[in-house]
Order: sequence, then C-alpha cells, then structure tokens
Amino acid sequence: MNLSRHGIPDIFESTHFLVDKNGKLMYVDKTCENIFNVLPDECLDMIDFSTLEWVHSKDRDKVRENFQSTINEDACSKIEYNLASMEGITLSHTLFPIHDNEGKLVSIHGFFEKHQHDNFLELEKYNVFEILELFNQISLIVARENPFEKTLSELLDKVLEITKMESGSIYILNRETGNYILTVHSTFSEEFLHKHSEITREWKSLLPLMDEGKVVVIQDVLAPVPYADTGRKMSEINEGFRSFAGIPLIIENSINGILMISSSGIHEFTELEKRLFSIIGRQLGNFIKQANLIDQLHKSREIHQDLLDNAADIIYTHDLKGNILSMNKAGLDTLLMDKKDILRSNMRDFMTEESQEVAEFVINLLAQGEEIRFPVILEVIRTDGARLFIEFNIQPILEDGKPVAVQGIARNLDKRLKAEQNILIFNKALNLTLDGIDVSDADHNITFINEAGAKMFGYSRMELIGQHASIFYAEEDMSNFNENVMPAMKKYGYWNGLILGRKKDGTAFPVEVTLNSMMDEKGEPLVNLAIFRKRNKLSSEKYQ
Repeated sequence: MNLSRHGIPDIFESTHFLVDKNGKLMYVDKTCENIFNVLPDECLDMIDFSTLEWVHSKDRDKVRENFQSTINEDACSKIEYNLASMEGITLSHTLFPIHDNEGKLVSIHGFFEKHQHDNFLELEKYNVFEILELFNQISLIVARENPFEKTLSELLDKVLEITKMESGSIYILNRETGNYILTVHSTFSEEFLHKHSEITREWKSLLPLMDEGKVVVIQDVLAPVPYADTGRKMSEINEGFRSFAGIPLIIENSINGILMISSSGIHEFTELEKRLFSIIGRQLGNFIKQANLIDQLHKSREIHQDLLDNAADIIYTHDLKGNILSMNKAGLDTLLMDKKDILRSNMRDFMTEESQEVAEFVINLLAQGEEIRFPVILEVIRTDGARLFIEFNIQPILEDGKPVAVQGIARNLDKRLKAEQNILIFNKALNLTLDGIDVSDADHNITFINEAGAKMFGYSRMELIGQHASIFYAEEDMSNFNENVMPAMKKYGYWNGLILGRKKDGTAFPVEVTLNSMMDEKGEPLVNLAIFRKRNKLSSEKYQ
C-alpha cells in the first residue's frame, strides 16, 4: 500500500475511530467524550462523513474532499477544521485507508485530535502504521470464516505479536453463571490450566476489570499484590510468569470476555501501553462477536443441511418454469439421480402427461398469488422407468411480495396408496367410463376426478382439484350429508345411497353415490374413493 507516514499522531493521545467507505462511523473509543462531550453511542450517531453536520459549514467542502482523497488516492491524509457546535476549538483527524490482500478497501482507520484555537499542529513522534496494519490483519483473520475456536487462537497469536508478550489466553463470558471460561490459550501445564480454567469474582485483583472495564496490570508477580490468591500466584510463578495484564473484551459497552497476556520477565506497563491494551480489547471484542456470529451461522447451516439430507421426505425448490434449483438426498434417491444431473433437470422431465397438466395449473395459481392449501398427488416417472405416486405440498418463495420460485415437501405414497395408484394408472380408462370417479384425501379435499365426474357436475377437472367433496351436494341435501353420509363414513368407511347433486350452474339432480375409505394400519382413513352414477329420479333409497 502507498501510505504516507507523515503526520501520524500519537495513538495514545488521540481518539481512535473506524469508519466504513460510505462514511458511517463504525467504532470510536470512549475518549470521544473529551472532544465531543457525548458518550460513544451518541458519537456513533453524530459522526457521519457523508453528511458532515458536525463540521462547521465553512469547512465541510475541504473535509469532504479530504475523505474522498483518502479513498481514491490510497494515501494517509490529515486535516484541521472547526466544529459546528464549539467555538474557539479546532479538530484534526488523520485517515488511513486499509485494504485486504486483493487491494479492496475494507475500512478507514483514523484518529481525532483536539486543539485549542491558534495552536499549530506539530508533527508527532509515534508511528502507528504498523499497529494499524496489525489491526487490519486481525480483521482478515475473522474474514477467513474458520471455526470459532481456531479464529480465537489466531487472534490470540496476533495480539501477542502486537503487544510483544510471550503467552496468553482468552476467556469468554458464560452468561448463565457470570464466570469467564477459558476458551483458547498458549501452551500451559495441566496443573496451571486446572487452576485457571475459569475466572470468577474470587479473582479479587480482576474486579476492576469485571466491574468497570479497566485494564489490570501486575508488573511483578513476586511483589505484594492486594487480594491475590496465594495458590494461584504460586502456580503462575511455577509456570514462569513474572508480569501479566488483564484486558476487558468489550462489545457494545458490555464486557464479554477477558484477554490475559503475560511475560516471563518484569514488565513495567506504561500508561501508553494500558491505553493500547484498552483499544485492542475493544477491537478484539468486536472481532470476536463477528467471528462468533459467523461460526453460529455456519453451524446453523450445517444443522439445516444435515436435517435436509436426513429427512425422509423429499425437499426441493424450483423456479416458476419448473427448473430445479435444489433437492435433498431423499429426492435424489427417489428419482435415482445425482445432484449434478438434478440441477440440469425440469420438473416436467419426471411427470406423466396427466400430472404435467395438474402441475402447470397449480404453478399458474401460485404465480397469480393464490395460496395452495391442499396437497397434490402426481404420478412421477423415475430414471429407471418405474412409476411412483408422490404427494406434493408447495409454497411460493417471495421476493418483494411477488412469487419468484417454489419450495416444496413431497412424500412417496407408492406403498401406502396402492389402491389409488391403480386408479391413476388406469386414468385414461377411467375417463372413458360414464360413471364419475373421484379421489379425496382424509379431509375430503378432492385430489383426482375423472372426466365423466367433472362433466356430470358441469366443471372442468382442474376446477375441482382441491375443493371439498361437499361441493357435489345441493344445499337442500346437506342435512343428508351431515346426518347420514359422514357418520357412516366415520363408522364403517363405506356408504351407498342417493343424494341430490348440485351442478356448477346450481341445477339440482339425483345421483347415486358409493363411497369407500381406504385405511392405514391404525384404521385411520388415508383416501376416500367416490363413484357417482346419474339417476333419473329420487326414490325411497335416498337415506339408506
């Protein structure tokens, strides 16, 4: 990168911030209170490089140009300007564009400095270029999307590189117990790990960290330390530690973890180092939150994929033209296909002509925004030529409220519906008979009707799919349906008699009906078969 090292401020005397390429403030440390007289959360809402409302109106153009030049020219830049709400005080900031390994802008790091009016800006002695680069490397570690603990381990190694300490560990807060659990660590003895597996409130020396979010440092373990646990202290001495620091990992102003770093020699921690540790803790806290979310997302995807792959039912998606977008293992096994070939296929490739007609009708309903509340039974042809009957339950996939694709769960009914299979196999023959024949599900929703049956009642076949079987009964005959037909079907699974039928145009006519329920092993109805025969007149047989 072409980053100028001219005019880089002292990181420990300035307010560190992070902004995205659109100018939105993503992070600012708590010293912003000393500049803007507001809390960090309020500062996040106030500072926006796209609007610059916090900058005096006379300086906004040059600040805007400075921000754009940082992005476009890939160079550090520093500028001084007046604030909109504070007379007599000027502010300066230094911006550092940070890119990933492919040269893409990731974010912009920067530092605010507050100046009394008429003071000249002086060139600072401290070069923070290396520190910013290391922060950028930390963000790239998270971007690799490795498992959470591997990411934490790599973050720990990078922090030890930044702080030049020898060993360390990261403890993550257990919100149920309030204790901090050792999650990743350097190489320690088993005895040490046993004594340091959790940080509790018994660690008195770390209470300022846990209660107030302060960095805690022990310059020499051998020196008297208030509230120090003697056994734990001896364990640290035996492990070769002489000094260590406890750093709060802060996420959205809450302490969510503790970073412990140590050295085998006596280390006199300066205030500047403590400030750096505090910045690292906040940065690391945000990165850990991001890494944890990524890890949870991956695990959720893995669980979801595992459920899909091990589901007994077929789960699939296709576009509105029938082109298959995805299918789980159960579907692939049913059709005897592999994943590569299925993604080149269309739903029509596996259906009989009759089933294609029904499927196209249902998809057209979905495309028009209609809700399909009933399962559809279709005949499917496998790659080996075998024919199966599949029950499809489908829902639209919406984008901006409009259907763009279809998702569905399908179940192989071949073994359970042998009787219905025989009816559908001889579909053409059934369409030649003068009797009306329909098949409905356990709730009496129509899933199949032959041509003669639809014509008898004045409908097309497609109009009747999904309708309740009561559509065939005239209103004046509904008492017969409710008091005789339904009770007999529930008790015996069979009924035969005369009804007063109702055509689509409302015309009533006499019909002889034979009803049969096909039961499962538990005696529960699976499907209902109805045969209609037109009669010239009603008789006393009506209520048999």
